[in-house]
Amino acid sequence: MPYSVVFAAGSRADYGIMREYLRLLGQQPDVDLSVLVTGAMLEDKYGAAVKLVEEDGFCIACRVRLPLEGTENSRVVDCMAAALHAFGTWFAKEPCDLLILLGDRYEMLSVAVAAAMNRVPILHVHGGEATYANYDEFIRHCITKMSTYHFASTETYRKRIVQLGEKPSRVFRTGAFGAENCLSIKEENVPAEVKALAGERYFVVLFHPETISGASPGRQVEELLAALDAFPGYRFVFIGSNADTGSDIIRERVARFVRERGNAAYFENLHPDGYHFLLRSSLGLVGNSSSGIIEAPSLGIYTVNVGDRQAGRVKGRSVLSVPCEREAVEGAISRVLALGGRQQFENPYLVKDAARKSAELTGRILKRLKEDASSPKVFFDIPFSLREES
Repeated sequence: MPYSVVFAAGSRADYGIMREYLRLLGQQPDVDLSVLVTGAMLEDKYGAAVKLVEEDGFCIACRVRLPLEGTENSRVVDCMAAALHAFGTWFAKEPCDLLILLGDRYEMLSVAVAAAMNRVPILHVHGGEATYANYDEFIRHCITKMSTYHFASTETYRKRIVQLGEKPSRVFRTGAFGAENCLSIKEENVPAEVKALAGERYFVVLFHPETISGASPGRQVEELLAALDAFPGYRFVFIGSNADTGSDIIRERVARFVRERGNAAYFENLHPDGYHFLLRSSLGLVGNSSSGIIEAPSLGIYTVNVGDRQAGRVKGRSVLSVPCEREAVEGAISRVLALGGRQQFENPYLVKDAARKSAELTGRILKRLKEDASSPKVFFDIPFSLREES
């Protein structure tokens, strides 16, 4: 009888990163794979990325709509409560051998709680990372503690997961799937309007709110856009912000900037191949997306990493981190222009054949599920000495 495996996706990024790994995992004859879809994936406002799951031919076992009418913290908590109730009910009724989760989003915390309370083993991808300005930071570590198996994107993160008390034999350094995925672009999936930009001199801009740093999303986006205004000879191509606290403020201001400026463009959502083509053909990425840290180096472009949203992540030399202040952002963009052109960068997240090797590893994990579940998960203690501070 095949193993019942589900992957939960709440955003375009979750699914885009995982789709090649999922395709390879789903090809295994003893794996019955399906996808649980929720959050922004189901909303037209955020590009309804569920369409991509359907096009890829995966079975969608569950669709859970969340109340995403606003992005205030109170609405985020409402979404978490709705997700917990819906997925708690689903896991109680549907037998499942393994749940696969990526990262750190608030709706994924609810999915993890619902699964753990129903004794469903969890495989967590992209644990151990640090993003100090966002609630993603503590959400990610909470999911780690509810998970049985862990795929870490770097050795630093693998060690941190073990430091959190996870058994080393269940923590694997697999690399980041996105760092390799972006190297295989199928141009038939790239929209004509994206291909048309390839001959232009443009930057991609992807900017999200910092959710626990206390920074004002309104002030931050004004600083960012003021810096972009200093480069009238270049086009700026924006990608829609995600469904985090305060993102509506950013989206509204960016929409006005695009309307008022002649050489700017906006895409709410793109097929992963379209997004990677857009990045590869650009002068660089400006903003605070994790794709600037993980994927852009593989594509040979610089990232102007703005503010503290990605503070704490391992970064290669292609990432120029600056505060969210007009002059600092302007200076970093000027530096990218001076450095000029695509280059070859070492990417700390890149592992060759990451998706294939990880799919095979998941198959081996499935075969040991019963043995690992035969006794309760215990905290793995690391011996250490305490030094008294004077």
